[in-house]
Amino acid sequence: MLEFHTHTYRCKHAQGDIPDLARQAEQSGYTVLGISDHTPLPKDQDIEIRMSLNEVDNYIQAFHTAQEAHPSLKMLLGLETEYFKEFEGFYKEELFGKWGMDYLIQAQHLFHCDGSLVYFWKEKPGADKKVLKAYAEAVVAGIESQIFSLLAHPDLFGVFYAPWDEETAACSRYMIEAAQAYNMPLEINGNGFRKGITDICGIKRFQYPLDPFWEIASGYDVKVLVNSDAHHPSELKPSVEGLALAEKYQLKFAELSDIRLKEKKKAVKEGAISGAESQQ
Repeated sequence: MLEFHTHTYRCKHAQGDIPDLARQAEQSGYTVLGISDHTPLPKDQDIEIRMSLNEVDNYIQAFHTAQEAHPSLKMLLGLETEYFKEFEGFYKEELFGKWGMDYLIQAQHLFHCDGSLVYFWKEKPGADKKVLKAYAEAVVAGIESQIFSLLAHPDLFGVFYAPWDEETAACSRYMIEAAQAYNMPLEINGNGFRKGITDICGIKRFQYPLDPFWEIASGYDVKVLVNSDAHHPSELKPSVEGLALAEKYQLKFAELSDIRLKEKKKAVKEGAISGAESQQ
């Protein structure tokens, strides 16, 4: 089993650390574990939801400590971040160059709309179409940058845009077509299922994943990952609902070889996992 989306206490809304995740992964039968806490940004922007710049060295050390303690588990060091064009140099020179990340997850929790930053968790349900469009444009720009290895919860717009209509279908196709063009795996997010069904402007459904999004995705040549998005070690387990959704629409699972990784650093041990290993 593969897992690429996990968090630690450093992001301020999760519990546990990398050694805890590694122990849980091994106990649960995972063979590949990616660690991907929320990245710091220049000048510690939005520090309330991510680690600070001065915590990165400790994050890396905790990774290597866990890696040494679990030699049979293939571990990859990553971060989850939003795409902002102005930070491309930071992603490439600092996150990959200085700190040696294996991969970055694109997750568009923040995006620009009409000159202002939209924070998805602060945006009230019932956002208008221009916010939805701005989200989709930010996602596609990130995909086209080719900086990221996978796209987390692409249907996150379900948090702030209530109906499923022509606009959501069009924006979904726009993102999925970009993912197909750039061979970007899409994530079915287990954390969305854990949050449960909620009332969004009178519509009772999961905020995400959104069933119609994945029905559309089934018509494209894209691959998917079902990630836990674990914010506590106990949440690091396969998402039954996510796997069922993938099976419902006969979606193709990404293999390890489908994940765009940076050239391996000497500190990252080679596991006994072949590049052809599937999530199933």
